Amino acid sequence: MVTLMRMDFTLNFDPERDIGTRDVPKRRPPRLPIIAALVVLAAVLWLREQPNHLERSLAWILPSPTPSSPPTPSAAIAATIAEEALAEGNVSRALAAWSTAVAQHPDDVEFHIERSRLLSLRRKHDEAVEAARRAVRAAPGDPAAHAALAAALDWAGMPEPAIDSALVALDLDATNAAAHAALSEAYATAGRWDPAIDTARRAVDLDPELPAAQRALGIAYETRGDAAAAKAAYQRAIDLAPASAALLIDLGRAHRMAGELTAAREAFQAAADLDPLDPVAYDSLGLLAYAAGDLDTAAARFTRATVVQEDYGPGHGHLGWVHYSRQNWPAAEESLTRAIELGEDNIEYYYELGLALAYQERCDEAVPWLEKALAIQPDVAPALQGMALCR
Repeated sequence: MVTLMRMDFTLNFDPERDIGTRDVPKRRPPRLPIIAALVVLAAVLWLREQPNHLERSLAWILPSPTPSSPPTPSAAIAATIAEEALAEGNVSRALAAWSTAVAQHPDDVEFHIERSRLLSLRRKHDEAVEAARRAVRAAPGDPAAHAALAAALDWAGMPEPAIDSALVALDLDATNAAAHAALSEAYATAGRWDPAIDTARRAVDLDPELPAAQRALGIAYETRGDAAAAKAAYQRAIDLAPASAALLIDLGRAHRMAGELTAAREAFQAAADLDPLDPVAYDSLGLLAYAAGDLDTAAARFTRATVVQEDYGPGHGHLGWVHYSRQNWPAAEESLTRAIELGEDNIEYYYELGLALAYQERCDEAVPWLEKALAIQPDVAPALQGMALCR
């Protein structure tokens, strides 16, 4: 009986009922929203101290951004850029713009013509001739294309083919002023001064507002030795195209011919300021300094010309003159050789290179250069002196 009572007690025992709920605290559910908010706040505060952490953490997941190149301007926009650049005297920018236009429209004759002209200004003669030939291939019946080829050939030192191309242009259009201008300059280069002047006057009559026509007249007068008339023509060309460094160089050359050295220096310096990448401006300033006996300034200007355009042959040749005057035979040999390698055909370069080698007791190498000078002018004294020295 006792045993049963204990069993009943055990089975019916309820702690809350028998002991009382006031003495046993109830278990509350955890406050998850508060905890989560605290975790997020702590993460945000930590990330604020590590501004690049998230990017670094996701870098291996996200694709690397590909830098986008600026869009290529359309041919029309490129042509506008080229015209604006030329109005500011920026030949390099204009050339780049015309090259862009040509790449997009390889059959556009005008684009090839403009590009050829600027390549000639940059003394890239082979490229200029090829650009003009592309214009001719694109439009064989266009007189402007043949006139452009004539101009490029003349700048490249090929006056006879230039004359032929100009005559083809005039067969297509006898009133084409640019063709007359190109023909005039080719005549002048070939030493045919009278037809050069007559043809240039015809170009001016046909289009007095064409800078190339006024320049052709200046070239014709300059090659004939009429400095005053050349200056007047060049100045008219500059009035029509004031941002042309090439025309300023022409004007400076005419001033130098007239003995007006200060005016020449001002014109050359203005050209260098307008187009700092034209080596002829620095070379022309160097020639003035060299003639005045200022070898330091001359060397600096000639060196600058070769830095601006490494393959500018006259700059190397004229720098060779400075080294020769200083009796720095190895340096003279280096500069004169470089000029000749670049295609400069100058009797002074030949006999000075021969003498520089002779003075270094290298007559086996000197004699061929001295003989080359004598083949051009049999009585040239320095070459005869070099031959005597070697004998």
